[in-house]
Amino acid sequence: MKKILLLSLLLSGYLFAADSDIDGVDDAQDRCLNTPFTDLVDQYGCSTQSILTGSHYDIIMGGGYSQMNYATQEKSDTMTETLQADYYNGNIWAQIVGSYFHSSSSGYTQSGFNDTLIALYAKSPSYNGLVLQAGAGVLLPTYRSGYGNEAADFLGSISFQYNINEVLNFFGGYSYTLVNDKDVPNIAFYQNTQAYYAGAGYALSDKVLITASYSESQSIYVGIVPIQTVSAGLFYQWNSHWFSMLDYRHGLSDSVSKYDTSLRLGYYF
Repeated sequence: MKKILLLSLLLSGYLFAADSDIDGVDDAQDRCLNTPFTDLVDQYGCSTQSILTGSHYDIIMGGGYSQMNYATQEKSDTMTETLQADYYNGNIWAQIVGSYFHSSSSGYTQSGFNDTLIALYAKSPSYNGLVLQAGAGVLLPTYRSGYGNEAADFLGSISFQYNINEVLNFFGGYSYTLVNDKDVPNIAFYQNTQAYYAGAGYALSDKVLITASYSESQSIYVGIVPIQTVSAGLFYQWNSHWFSMLDYRHGLSDSVSKYDTSLRLGYYF
């Protein structure tokens, strides 16, 4: 029963009935008094769905360490600071991610911004525990290679999550990136890339989630072996607003850092 019919109900004298929360079910039969005005209700007066999708946001900040500069594909100690912002409205999700790095090795230092990601995602309703998600985004060329060959890259992705029960789930995904940076003769040759990942998550409690996964992706540089990693993650919900994420990745190929870790802190509102 849609409460948006309030005006017509008022005109018809409906409010003179004993229905204190105006949901179309008399108080004598209403099992859920004081339901929100924006909710749809069943024959017992209990909420079944809100007619408002609602929206919320989060901001996530963090830092990480790896033994590889992935922009130059050189082995070096690299520290990275990240800033991420997400906007959620119903089944639509928008995201922006930026990061700054400082990389150093014997006789070599480099620092600056990595490319900035802006993306939009849409997810399906859950069907027997299965949720699908598709996304598209652009990588803005905020990284400076020094050759003036930077261009915007475009990517698309699809992923899934399958909830076995309240504590165990499986997840995975695939992405493809159109790399538009111009080749630099005798120095760098670029290629489009594809990547995939798969893993599982287990909820130790309503506040703690652990994950384990495997991922493989192509390098943007021609001739570099695929980047292969295994990862472990820990998510902790401090309260209704604050949460943190600790991730550790171990490289399985020579094109990736053997040890890579990050810690992020987020605020949800």
